[in-house]
Amino acid sequence: MVTQTSDTTVDAGAEKRFFIEMLTKDIELLPAIVDLVDNSVDGARGLHPDGNLAGQWVRIAFGDGTFTITDNSGGISADIARHYAFRFGRSKDFTGVKRSVGQFGVGMKRAIFKIGQAFEVRSAHRGETGAKDGSRFHLNVDVEQWAAQEAWTFQFESVDEGVTIPADEEAGTAIAVTKLHPSVEDDLKDPAIVQALRTELRLRHQESIQSGLQLHLNSEKPLTASRPSLQASDMVQPVFREFQVPGPAGGTVDVKLFAGTTAPPKRDKDADPEEDGQAENFQDPGDAGWYLFCNDRLLLVADRSPLTGWGNPAAAYHPQYRSFRGFVYLSADDASLLPWNTTKTAVDRDSPVFRAVQSEMKTALVAVQAVINRAKQVRSRLEDDEKKPEILVALDEAQDQPITSLSASTQMIAPAAPPPKPKAPPTPKIQRIQYSVDKDRFDEVATALGATSGSEVGRLTFDYFYDQEID
Repeated sequence: MVTQTSDTTVDAGAEKRFFIEMLTKDIELLPAIVDLVDNSVDGARGLHPDGNLAGQWVRIAFGDGTFTITDNSGGISADIARHYAFRFGRSKDFTGVKRSVGQFGVGMKRAIFKIGQAFEVRSAHRGETGAKDGSRFHLNVDVEQWAAQEAWTFQFESVDEGVTIPADEEAGTAIAVTKLHPSVEDDLKDPAIVQALRTELRLRHQESIQSGLQLHLNSEKPLTASRPSLQASDMVQPVFREFQVPGPAGGTVDVKLFAGTTAPPKRDKDADPEEDGQAENFQDPGDAGWYLFCNDRLLLVADRSPLTGWGNPAAAYHPQYRSFRGFVYLSADDASLLPWNTTKTAVDRDSPVFRAVQSEMKTALVAVQAVINRAKQVRSRLEDDEKKPEILVALDEAQDQPITSLSASTQMIAPAAPPPKPKAPPTPKIQRIQYSVDKDRFDEVATALGATSGSEVGRLTFDYFYDQEID
């Protein structure tokens, strides 16, 4: 018997603990920390639409059971905090910062939950005019207690709105996470993991660091960023293309694509030249591969997989291609057009934008591989006393130049390979014949032939037999 009821509501709500556990399983510790820096970077960009981040800083520190990140990136207004910043997911009516790194509205909360079970946020926002439209707030949350409540809201400890933030007070945000998860506390004490975090921050935010952002880790001097560069000279020109890709539902993504080679490492002049064809001499591939950025946030690092064309249609990665470098920069005012996953650790390979860019990456990779292969073939034919051909001189002497100084080129330009040397005529095969005979009989034959040596007698008698019996 079916019981009749007027209630037609079906509960599809989320359990907080399950939500927290699943949210944090999708990301590892280091990307979570990088996600927190993303928010600071977006705030700094909001203050400096021209992209010059000089004077902006982010400081990360940890120890004694606490993880903190502070910045001077303008702070979060109390109104934004109340309605948007702490929501799980990006609201449709929240515009955010143009060309932002944050997109999905989960990064900050997920990172905090990943690190510990309690957090405190203090922020000072100067406002639009700086006069009585600023705000401050203090938020203090015990995640375990919050998870036990039905409401999905946080409560301000204190909030001041309609105030003036003095000029000598930094406008920014400070987040302190406590009650660290035991695994996180152990990781942050491991020098190897701290070094990996340092490297991750330098790589992932290298464009912001180069634009002037000072990023500190445990009070150290600001991290430095590597400067992407490729070989370039009067005779060598890497690929550099700029184009736009339309978004699937409007809008465009601006693309800059660079691909080429880096200068070979300097070797001891007394060392034997390296044989590219000998597996035992192959160097560690190191930084070879593709680097892909979305709004200056690095997604792919030294990728050498089929995702970026290796093995299809280009040749699969082989150590002979260890000098290859490719850099792709995707930029969009609307960050939702960019092909990144929610953790910003990989690309969405089903994105139409990425597929269009991927096709161009494959074409560029094939072009650079062709130059590398050509140089390898020439080098393998080079003899010890032979003058080095122009293509080898060009590639051995071209210096790495910052990609910002490169000129547009749809192909990688390098000198042509010299034509192969003509093959020498084959050397006739020789068979030596040696035997012993009676001396008196030898003298009679030598006299009859007019020969003066044993070898001459042998050749003449062999020729006589060949002419009479075979030819």
